[in-house]
Amino acid sequence: MTKFPFQSRMTLPVILLLASLLPLCPLPDSLEAFAYMDTERSVKLDAPFLPTPNYVIAEILSRAGVGKDDILYDLGSGDGRIVIEAAKQTGCRAVGVEIDADLVDDSRFNAVRAGVQDRVRFVVADLFKEDFSEATVVTLYMGQDVNLRLRPKLLRELKPGTRIASYSFDMGEWKPDNTTSFGREDAYFWVVPANASGKWTWTEGKGRSSVRWEMELKQVFQEFSGQIGRNGKPFALRGGKLKGNEIQFTLDGDSADRTSPLLFTGRIRGNTIEGAMINGASRQPWKATRNPATMQRIER
Repeated sequence: MTKFPFQSRMTLPVILLLASLLPLCPLPDSLEAFAYMDTERSVKLDAPFLPTPNYVIAEILSRAGVGKDDILYDLGSGDGRIVIEAAKQTGCRAVGVEIDADLVDDSRFNAVRAGVQDRVRFVVADLFKEDFSEATVVTLYMGQDVNLRLRPKLLRELKPGTRIASYSFDMGEWKPDNTTSFGREDAYFWVVPANASGKWTWTEGKGRSSVRWEMELKQVFQEFSGQIGRNGKPFALRGGKLKGNEIQFTLDGDSADRTSPLLFTGRIRGNTIEGAMINGASRQPWKATRNPATMQRIER
């Protein structure tokens, strides 16, 4: 990538600080990153460019389960290293979104040099305005404030099941599904949850023996709680789990006149849940529908 000269305003204390930090990360990355951060344009950005170490990139790609069928978007892609490594290591298609045009030029050159230009794309854009809804994986190395400002867009526009990985900075109240530690720094991983909130109804059986079920769920990010009514009698659901659009919860056995806990599993598609009710060795289908007017935002 292009190297920028150190500015004359870099005083001796700053140079000494830089020298003390260099042993902590690979030398070429350190020099380029600190030189870039000392340029006038870098301080105007939401998150000045600082390269992600290669060993972190490898771990992020592995823990996020990136494969050849994925579409990875790296937001604030810098010199393009995450995008390029994703394409090289997994064969996926990858897109870098970067507001600095000079860094995008560097990224395109680096992609050609790495031989992955046919599987990657770099765009000069404001990530708060760019459409990245086609992504199946999103990676970030920005900052706490940027992550929090970006969080509503991620939850609103990404498909349920999309994986998100952020190096060094979390998403505040949105708890990660997994975390990897690199000593003083961590990488955080999320799966975008479907919106399960609202009032759901379904019928079990037919004719006079049919049972009417009603369920009301409240959701905060990937966590939910609620209660179920069976022919008008309320029961609390337990063990609720939500991963992408897959939902699971149980009712105690006596709540449904059964001898063992009743397990519900299903997949959310818009305003329907379709899956199975499992009672011991017995398994039967269930399909619930939601009143769209009862759905709520899942972000605090």
